[in-house]
Amino acid sequence: MTRRYANAFLGTALTLLLMLTPVATAQTPAGSSSAQNAATQATPTFKVTTRLVVVDVVATDKKGVAIKDLKVEDFSILEENHPQKIRAFSFQAPAQEAAAAPAKLPPNRITNTPTFKSGGPLNVVLIDGLNISSPQKLKYAKDEMLKMLEKLPAGQPVAVYALGSKLRLLQDFTTDPGLLKTAIHSLKSRSAPRLDSSIPASDPAIIQALQEMNMQSMIGQITAFQQDNEVYQTDYRVRLTLAALRGLARHLSGYSGRKNLIWVSDVFPSYLYPELNPTQGVTSLESQGRAARRDYSLEIEQTSDALSNAHIAVYPVDTRAVGNTDPYSNLSNTDAVGTRLGRSNQADNLSRAVNDPLDSHITMNTIADSTGGRAFYNTNDLDGAIRQGLEDGSTYYTLGYYPEDKNWDGKFRKIVVKVERRGVKLRFRQGYYAADPHGYGKMEEKKRAMDFGLALNMETPVSTALLFQAAIVPQNGNRVQVNYGIDAHGISFDLSEDGVQHASVDCAVEVYSKKRESKGVRGNTFNADLPPEQYQLVMQKFLPCNQVLELPDGEYVLRLGVRDNHTGMIGTANASLTVPASPVAAAEGTGPAK
Repeated sequence: MTRRYANAFLGTALTLLLMLTPVATAQTPAGSSSAQNAATQATPTFKVTTRLVVVDVVATDKKGVAIKDLKVEDFSILEENHPQKIRAFSFQAPAQEAAAAPAKLPPNRITNTPTFKSGGPLNVVLIDGLNISSPQKLKYAKDEMLKMLEKLPAGQPVAVYALGSKLRLLQDFTTDPGLLKTAIHSLKSRSAPRLDSSIPASDPAIIQALQEMNMQSMIGQITAFQQDNEVYQTDYRVRLTLAALRGLARHLSGYSGRKNLIWVSDVFPSYLYPELNPTQGVTSLESQGRAARRDYSLEIEQTSDALSNAHIAVYPVDTRAVGNTDPYSNLSNTDAVGTRLGRSNQADNLSRAVNDPLDSHITMNTIADSTGGRAFYNTNDLDGAIRQGLEDGSTYYTLGYYPEDKNWDGKFRKIVVKVERRGVKLRFRQGYYAADPHGYGKMEEKKRAMDFGLALNMETPVSTALLFQAAIVPQNGNRVQVNYGIDAHGISFDLSEDGVQHASVDCAVEVYSKKRESKGVRGNTFNADLPPEQYQLVMQKFLPCNQVLELPDGEYVLRLGVRDNHTGMIGTANASLTVPASPVAAAEGTGPAK
């Protein structure tokens, strides 16, 4: 069914709205279609992709001092050992000018376009309470952050996030150290425990009592429960952390230029070893743990790829070098909440003391190397490590090339950057996954729905991967229309033989009460079939779509979302909405409670 839509902020695009066909919506039966859609499906299209691979390169001398005089002819790039032609080149250094003030929009206009503008790289500090193993280390991290802010160069923009049970923005980008200090002080010095120790199965007194009662099977059941619980919680923690990093990638991708992510954490292992033998109640790392281990290396690499594609370089900073890590000490012979474990657990603690930092450092190096950052560990100078991360990513070269190999097979492609000058040390992303630019559309509908649903969740940071503006326009009664204008440069178009450009986007709204209770999702899919002249107009303006809501009177929070159905790029933004009571309802006393 083709419908005519009014657009509140681009009158010249009204004719384009006639060419947008909503299909498979919450209000429209999934099987509905139009003759225009049928004709589109019958028209062959050319999926021409010119993917620009962007590589940020930090160049330093042997002393770690940034080199600032390299030219494009000094560089060469190889992809899988094949030379690539450099198509884009620039040098970036810390900007001396102050950050631009954000532009103000009309009251009914919303956008996810980043409002903070800066001439240099942006810095993001992530305080990872989920993976910092003790309140003492978290407090130390906070204190070191405050020390770092005392020495922060003027005009350097920083944003602060915290990860616990969810990812939270404590302070958006600002150059004001006072606001940053307030954000750090607001973070409670309480980390998430790594293990649930509500059943201290490894307590020697319990084990001894069960042995005296000849209840070896009970010992095995308890230790197996503890092992399974540890595996589950660690698995949950790892996956939540990776999801948070991917959320940061989506949130920051709309900001131009390089973003330096300073990740303050104990990090987490790339492998998960169940260490207890459920039949004997003793450590059996070699015989059983290795057979049952879980490997997160692929998920870590894919997360690193998402960060790199968002122009984010990761600088992990390990807090674990701080404090007592001796496995034979009384302090380290406790569980996650401080319960004394006794001598029988010294072997387990020794195994953890050796393997946990090693696995964590492997993970840190993997993510840092994959994104062009640098890992910091085995140091008590946390303040200095954070400052080094900020300084390291402030001066860099940006190189871009179009890969000679156009076979998007999803495989990892290694990148090597070289310079024709001796004594220069380079740091850059190590490669990327050659994912099919249209592969998202081939995914299962259930997975795509979950992906979009997560982005529409109010607990998730807004996404800037696909930029848009929206106007909320009241209609008659309780009807409200949301008019979207999507940045057409972020949309993937397919060119057909007749010169028509085809695109498919989703426009959706999830409605929440003021208490953040979801009231449901409304969504439409829009197919655009644009002749050359209309395509050029869209590229100069934006691609419009809209969504109509009918809501009872009251106050709401809206999570607006748009998605390119070819690439999976998503944009989201939040808006407040008040639906007033109708005059009749107000007269009858049926309006909202006061």
